[in-house]
Amino acid sequence: MDNVTHPPLVLIEWVDSGQPIPGWQWLDMIEERRPHRCVSVGFLVQDDAAAKVLAPNLGASDGGGGFDQASGLTTIPTAAVERMVELTWPSASACSRPSPSLSACPDVASAPMLRAS
Repeated sequence: MDNVTHPPLVLIEWVDSGQPIPGWQWLDMIEERRPHRCVSVGFLVQDDAAAKVLAPNLGASDGGGGFDQASGLTTIPTAAVERMVELTWPSASACSRPSPSLSACPDVASAPMLRAS
């Protein structure tokens, strides 16, 4: 996978308006509301003054070449972004055994994910 190109993998911290509250409310009864803090991770397929668009899924239609498809797109208004960090993509050289696999690191793919404590 070292020589396969893909859009940058990023983590974006952003704010969102939150879910609308249905129904009518008396103005003097409305409780204070705040924007929701959000965090999203994905491949940055659009990055411009209007929006950051993330794709959590990339696909290679030929089964193994370059990635030419994306699904699950999330559009984040650029004005809502508080922080964006590029993440490191694992390389086959970082694995204990080089072999083509669904995971860049086959040993890691079979291990359970550990949660931060």
